[in-house]
Amino acid sequence: MKKIIIILVCSFSLLSFTYNELDGYITLFENSNSGKYFKYGKSHYFEFFAKQKEDINNQEYYVRYRKYSWGDVDTTYYRKGNTYYYHIDKKSLKESIVLPVKPVLGDNWLENDKSWSYEVIAVDQKFKTPKKKYKDCIKVHCKQLTDRDSGKSKEFFLYYSATFGFVGNVDSQGNILSYLSEVKLNAKEGESIGGN
Repeated sequence: MKKIIIILVCSFSLLSFTYNELDGYITLFENSNSGKYFKYGKSHYFEFFAKQKEDINNQEYYVRYRKYSWGDVDTTYYRKGNTYYYHIDKKSLKESIVLPVKPVLGDNWLENDKSWSYEVIAVDQKFKTPKKKYKDCIKVHCKQLTDRDSGKSKEFFLYYSATFGFVGNVDSQGNILSYLSEVKLNAKEGESIGGN
């Protein structure tokens, strides 16, 4: 918990980082001292992975924490298969596809309970944010098929970079909902991430 608090301290400007240290549409699995800082409207959230994997239903999962500026924390359990990245619901022990490992135009899938549909609708996209322009992105259309998540929009679009993983999302009119603002790799004690 001490490392979390140290990394969450806000006040650092946008850091530079080398492209070869991040690789893939889902990133940061292996290093608990690395994290991502996202702007989310007037708020923000911070993502990082636990040091240890967790065994669930005879599979090993990486544990990702997302801490929001208002205090909530989400926990998601990921694993990489041969064809897809998956996440699992710890209560139902049902897996859903997060993203193909090598996504191509037209790839589509459903949440395991058929509440959401996903489709890769564009490749080689740029995603421009107030901090950075991300290249080589795929654009995934998300559509809610039931009212399971009634507090969420019926549809939105996710952007994943081949280098940085998830870099943000937009609503159906193209307005940015959240975006990757900063990445900190291999943080040492006392270093911080994020800012106002």
